[in-house]
Amino acid sequence: MITQLAVAFGLTCATVVIHALGTLEAIAHLARKWKTPDGSQGFLVSERRVVRVVSFLLFLHLVEAGAWAGLYWSAGLLPDLETAVYFSITSYTTVGYGDVVLPASWRLLGPIEAAVGILMFGWSTGIMVTALTKIYSSRLQLPADHSTQGNEPGGV
Repeated sequence: MITQLAVAFGLTCATVVIHALGTLEAIAHLARKWKTPDGSQGFLVSERRVVRVVSFLLFLHLVEAGAWAGLYWSAGLLPDLETAVYFSITSYTTVGYGDVVLPASWRLLGPIEAAVGILMFGWSTGIMVTALTKIYSSRLQLPADHSTQGNEPGGV
């Protein structure tokens, strides 16, 4: 069991590092985009930015689950890479169908991967909320001359 926990801790650290570096790059990229003025607001610019953020975060999750799958496959815990990726993604996303299982001596890794996946999805949710708020902030702000209208007592 100590070996399982040590391996799980190592994979957890790798997952956190991948997510930290990935989200740092995503945030830095968005910050660079926000600093440069968008003279022309083309067709669906905001929506394309949202799609890029979500796609990049999903790619990070795939890479992270892939790291776990790589261990399962390389250690011979699952018969082939496709099965290892499938098991890892179902564990990471907490779907856990149960049609593929690790050997009994390594079964602790599945629930630990699920816990790590939950944490990483929560982290990504925070990034998405921040990005969406920034991306749509110009649409959500009222013009200054209308922002207090109707707020006075007795006002309409």
